[in-house]
Amino acid sequence: MESINKNSDQQFSVFEIPFRPFFILAAISSLFYMTIWTLFYTFQLPLNFENMSLTMWHAHEMLFGYTIAVIAGFLLTVEKYWLGKNIDKRSILVSLAILWVLARVLISLTLITNIPYEISAVFDCLFMIVLTIRVAYPIINAKAWDKVGLVAHIAIIAIANIVFYLGLFDLVSNGQYLGVYSALYLIISIILLMGRRMIPIFIRNGIGFKFDPRNWRVIDILSMVFFVAFFILELFFTEPKAVSLISGILVIIYSIRLYGWYSNKIWSKPLLWVLFVGYSWIVIGFALKFFSLYFNISDFLSLHSFTYGGIGIMTIGFMSRVVLGHTGRNVFDPPKILFWIFSILFAGAIVRVFFPLIDISNYWLWIAASQLLWIVSFLIFSVVYLPMLLGPRIDNRTE
Repeated sequence: MESINKNSDQQFSVFEIPFRPFFILAAISSLFYMTIWTLFYTFQLPLNFENMSLTMWHAHEMLFGYTIAVIAGFLLTVEKYWLGKNIDKRSILVSLAILWVLARVLISLTLITNIPYEISAVFDCLFMIVLTIRVAYPIINAKAWDKVGLVAHIAIIAIANIVFYLGLFDLVSNGQYLGVYSALYLIISIILLMGRRMIPIFIRNGIGFKFDPRNWRVIDILSMVFFVAFFILELFFTEPKAVSLISGILVIIYSIRLYGWYSNKIWSKPLLWVLFVGYSWIVIGFALKFFSLYFNISDFLSLHSFTYGGIGIMTIGFMSRVVLGHTGRNVFDPPKILFWIFSILFAGAIVRVFFPLIDISNYWLWIAASQLLWIVSFLIFSVVYLPMLLGPRIDNRTE
C-alpha cells in the first residue's frame, strides 16, 4: 500500500481534472476581490481607474473572474459524465488557467500602474474564446444537442466580455453596462439550468429515504420563455412595467419548481439545503424586481440577491460537493464545518439584501458587515478545501 501511495503522489497533478485549478483560482480570487472591494468601499482606500469605475471593476471581476472560474471548472469536469468520455488535453487546461491568471493579474495591476487596458482585454477575451471552444468541441463532436444551450450561454458571455471592453474604450455606447449585466443574467440562467438538472438528483440521492423530486415540462418551457423575455426587456428596452410583470411571473414559476423539489429532510444536510437556499435567493431577486415598481426598493438589492445570495451561495455549494466527490471523500458525510461556512454566507446575504430595507440609514454598516461575512465564509472554505484541491485523491483511484 505504501508503494501505491508513493506512486500516486508522484503522478498527481492539479491539472489532472479541470475543477482543481479553477476552484483553487476561484477561492483565492474571491477573497482577493472582496478584500480589495472592502478596502475601497468601506475603508476608502484611494484606488482609481482612468476609464473604469472601481464599482464596475468589482462587478466585472466577480463575474468574469471568480464566477466564470467556478463555471469553467464545473463544466469541464462534468463533461466526462455527460458524454461518457473526457478530452484528455492537459495542455489546453494549463493554457486556460494561464490565460485566466494573466487577465486577472493585468486587470488588477491597472489599480496601481499605467498598464494599458488593451493588454488585459486581449488575454481576458482570449480566455473566454478558448473556453467557449473547449466547452463546445466535445459536445458538438458527440452530437449532444441537448447540451448546446450551455455552449450558447458561454459563447454569448464571451461576446458580452468583448462588448464590455469596447465600452471601456468608448467604441460601444453603454458597453460596460451591457457587458456586465448580460453576463450576470446569462450566469443566472446557467445556474437555473444546472440547478434544474442537478439539484433534484442530489436531493433524491441524499435525504436517506425514497423521495422523487418533481419537475414539470410546462414549468421548464414557461421558465425559458419568460426568462428570455426578461433578459431582452431588462437590457435593451426601457419597459419597467413589463419587466416587473415578467419578474413576478418568474417568481411564481421558480417557486413552483422549488416546491416540487422540497423535502423537510434537506435541512439536516448542508450540501442539500445550501443549493436549495441559493436557488431561492434568485427567486427573491426576481421578487424584488417585481416589487421595485411599486415600492421604493433599490435595484442594488435585487442585484445582490442575484449575486451575493444566488451566485455566491450556489457556487460555494457546488464547489463543496464536487471537491468531496472527486477527491474520494464521502458527500453523505461531509465536514461539519460546512454548516458554518454556508450559514455565514447566508447571513451575509440577509444583511446585504434585507437589512437596508429595514434601516437604510445604516447602509454603509450593512455593506461592511456583508463584506466581512463573505470574506470569513470563503476564508474558512479555503482553509478546509485548498488542501483537498492541492492533494491527490484519498482512495488512490485515478480521476
